[in-house]
Amino acid sequence: MEIRRLQQMGGATLLVSIPKEWARNTLLHKGSVVSIEESSDGGLLIYPVQESNKEKPDKEVEITNPSKFGNEKIPTEITAAYLLGYDLIKIKGERRISAKERENIVVAIKRLIGLEIVEEDAKSITSQFLVDNAAVEPSKIFKRISSIVRAMVSDSLKQLTSGESAQFHSVAQRDDEVDRLHFLLVRLIRSSVRDRRAAGKFGLTAIDCLDYRVAANSLETAGDYAVELSSSVSKLKSTTSDLRYQIVEITDMLDAIQNNAARSFLDKDFTIAQTVLRDYERLENVLKSLRSSNESSNEVLHLAETIEKIARCEHDVTDLVTPMRPA
Repeated sequence: MEIRRLQQMGGATLLVSIPKEWARNTLLHKGSVVSIEESSDGGLLIYPVQESNKEKPDKEVEITNPSKFGNEKIPTEITAAYLLGYDLIKIKGERRISAKERENIVVAIKRLIGLEIVEEDAKSITSQFLVDNAAVEPSKIFKRISSIVRAMVSDSLKQLTSGESAQFHSVAQRDDEVDRLHFLLVRLIRSSVRDRRAAGKFGLTAIDCLDYRVAANSLETAGDYAVELSSSVSKLKSTTSDLRYQIVEITDMLDAIQNNAARSFLDKDFTIAQTVLRDYERLENVLKSLRSSNESSNEVLHLAETIEKIARCEHDVTDLVTPMRPA
């Protein structure tokens, strides 16, 4: 890192010189034009304008129908193209697209946020990503995913203490939304890795992009376990007063862990991360007590195991914070 002092020219203009080595490497000289953009963290990003004239990654991809990987693989290819950052995805072949193939293609496209069908005929379907990447912040998407998963877990456990019937389908539907948001976040992070301008606008370093990818995967996995948790709750035929008391305690502890894990990650706050780790140990002790109870059935044991898996996912999110701050 270099420190440079600002100089004043005229009444209001401030000047700063750029590193000579950087200017040489980017072929800048007297009279060259650069673009200056403000990043989300208040910094300035400087890019040579001639970068725009260089060959850019292709934003359009064509998927052959039938797929060379098998007819059922087209939805997978659509998802892969979406995650790789392609803005225009065309499915095209020499023969007509069958009704079943079209149904599978439409379902695949609807699972991906921002991707819409813009053109269609008998032999082709073209979809386009219509969301401006710069207008969607990874932190807000991550926070939304965390909020949904947290509600899925809380609602599932509260059914045991409130006497309400299990809402398995409701939880499963919200998991679909988690998957859609997860795909969008992965797309944005990959785009940020490939385009440093995008990363700069979001205020993300290369390490931040990697951390977001790992943390998002942990939350998506927690969402899958939340569906499993809801299924476990629906299989519990009866609960004792002692079990209901323990579930209330576990619900509160797990909710705090989920909330603080997301906060610690987004704020890079080691103090909050330490709180999560302490609460995780306390939850482990409560689950251990639940397992050792003579009244614990196989259903209760499976419930405890699923809760532990969810807590472990949140613990993994916190692990991304702890090495970044000294104890």
